[in-house]
Amino acid sequence: MALTGRPQTAEQWRVYLAGYSADFLRVADADRLHQLGKERRASGWLGFAGAGEDALAAVEERLGVSLPPGYRAFLEASDGWLEMGPFVWTMRTTADVGWLRDIEPGLCDAGDEDDELMARTLLVSADADACYWLLDPADVSDSGEWAAYVWASWYPGLSDRFDSFADLVAAERESFEELNAREGRAVEPAGAAELIAEGRRMALRGDAEGAVERFEAAARKGSGAGQYLAVVVGAFLRPDAHHRIRNDVLAHPHVVEAVGAGRVRAELVPLFLQRESGAWAWRMVTQALGEASDAPVPPEPPEFAAALEQAREFARRGDTEAAWSVVAAAVPRWHSDDPLCIAPLTLLTDPVLSPLITPQRAAWIATTPRGDDH
Repeated sequence: MALTGRPQTAEQWRVYLAGYSADFLRVADADRLHQLGKERRASGWLGFAGAGEDALAAVEERLGVSLPPGYRAFLEASDGWLEMGPFVWTMRTTADVGWLRDIEPGLCDAGDEDDELMARTLLVSADADACYWLLDPADVSDSGEWAAYVWASWYPGLSDRFDSFADLVAAERESFEELNAREGRAVEPAGAAELIAEGRRMALRGDAEGAVERFEAAARKGSGAGQYLAVVVGAFLRPDAHHRIRNDVLAHPHVVEAVGAGRVRAELVPLFLQRESGAWAWRMVTQALGEASDAPVPPEPPEFAAALEQAREFARRGDTEAAWSVVAAAVPRWHSDDPLCIAPLTLLTDPVLSPLITPQRAAWIATTPRGDDH
C-alpha cells in the first residue's frame, strides 16, 4: 500500500522504507548495486530485521531516556539502515546509537553557540559524508517527538531544525530524488511533460516565478528540458545566471542531450561567457558541447527582428532611451512556435542591446505577457 504523510508506527515505517528501497535500487548505478550484493538486491530491502521490545527497552535503559516514538518505531521496523540519502550511508542500531558527547566529544567543544545543544543530542547516523544526524531530547513536541538536526562540515553550523526524525528522513529522501533527477535518473518521471507545458504557458503569461516552479518540478522528474527552461527564465530574474548555466546545464549531459548542443551554444553560452571568459570556461563549453553544433535555433520572428534592428540603430547612435523604447514596445508582441523558446534571450546576449538590459528591465521582460498565448 502507498503511504501518505510521515511514518509514525512501525508498520508505516516498513511501507515507507520499502518504497524508499525500491526507489534507490531503481536509480542506483552499477557499482553501488554490486556493493549491495545479490541477496539485498533480490530482497529489495535496504534495512535489517526490526528491533524487538527487549532490545528497545535495553537501549532506553542504557541511554536513560525513552526514545521519541517515531524514531523508536523506525528501529522496530528496521534496526539500522543502508543508504538513507545522498550523504548518509548507514544508520546506527540499538547496539551503537548514543549521545554525541560520548561518541564524538570534539564536536561538542567547538567554542560556539551550538556547543550546549550538540552536547545533549543523540547521534543516530553512522557512516556518512562528514555529517551527523542528531535528535534533541530538550526540544519535544506535544506528541513526544524530538527535534532533529544535521551537522555537516559544509554548514556554518547546525542545519535547519526539523520537527522530528521522520521529517528529517523525508527531507533527505527529497534531496536524494532531486540529486538523482539532476543527473537524469528520475525516481518518478511521470508528469514531466505536463509540467513543462504548464510552465511554458505561465512563462508566456508573464508568471515567471510560477513558470520556474513548474520547470524545476519537471527537472526533479529527470526532465533535461525542464532543467534548461528553469535556467532560461532564471537568467532574466537572478544575477547568478552564469553559475546556473555552468552547474545546471553544462555540467549535465542529459540536459544538453534533451535540448541540443546547438541550442545551448546559441542561447546560453554567450550569456555564460559574459561572466566567465577564462580558458577553463572555454574548456567546459567544449567538453559539454563538443566542437560541432547541431541544428540551429529558429530565428526571431520577422516583426521582432525588425524592431531589434531599429533598436540597434538607436543604440549605435547613443540614443539608448529610444532604443529601449523600441524594445519595450516589441516585447509584448514577441512569440515563438518553438516549444523550447519562452523568452527573447537575445536581449541578454546581443552585444549592442544587452547593455540596455538592467536587472530591473530583465525582470520586466520576464514578467510581461508575450505573444498570442497569454
